[in-house]
Amino acid sequence: MSRRLRTALVGVTVIAAAGTALLTAPATAAGAGTTSEARKPGHDATQAAMDTAVAAGVPGIVAEVRDDRGVWKGTSGVADLSTRQPRGHRDRFRAGSVTKTLVATVMLQLQAEGKADLDASVDHYLPGLVRGNGHDGTDITVRQLLNHTSGIHNFTDDATFAKKVMGIDFLQSRYDDWTPQQVIALALRNPPQFEPGTSWKYSNTNYLLLGLIIEELTGRPYAEEIERRITRPLGMRSTHFPGTDPHVPAPTRHYSTFTEDPGKTTT
Repeated sequence: MSRRLRTALVGVTVIAAAGTALLTAPATAAGAGTTSEARKPGHDATQAAMDTAVAAGVPGIVAEVRDDRGVWKGTSGVADLSTRQPRGHRDRFRAGSVTKTLVATVMLQLQAEGKADLDASVDHYLPGLVRGNGHDGTDITVRQLLNHTSGIHNFTDDATFAKKVMGIDFLQSRYDDWTPQQVIALALRNPPQFEPGTSWKYSNTNYLLLGLIIEELTGRPYAEEIERRITRPLGMRSTHFPGTDPHVPAPTRHYSTFTEDPGKTTT
């Protein structure tokens, strides 16, 4: 795993996913509204949901659906609020928490290869890292990280992190670097969400820990393992891990809003 994470990369979602990938958006835009592909029957509800989100303030959306009827592509809104350029098939975006799917796949592959035990404790792979404020890595399994039943506090719910990343302070801190250990320490300043295995709640901290476990098991950064095992074999040429590069390839422009009280946000 890259030893440092920059808030500019993904705000919340880069770190949340134990890193982030850039994906080429699949939709082809024909205007600021919907595409010709989007007019195919069968996905009216999807298009309506996209249009509703844009009407509520989202600048633009692209979508692709693949099913037994073929491939459906749709857009809504624009890619640039100044030029009114529509969303298009060359647009790229931060995959954010979708990266969790790739992290989970690598962990399951390592288990299938006999290199990982999903029922082993987090402490077995990361000794002493999960400790404090009621958290105990010896009582939490890798499986519980994967299925969000660990109870480990979600670091994006930490007031300090939320203020720096989701509030107006982001303008001053967006180029700050965070190590995974620093982010985990922020999470552990807070009490667990529940006792391990007794409930379920989404926690980005779980997958940050899984990224570190992948590194411990393979001796390589989690991003390299994902590329070696998944994206490269599948020919996903437009998917990559940007590290601490804050830029998104042209022609894409993205927008963010800040919460009024980021210390009270939840994920």
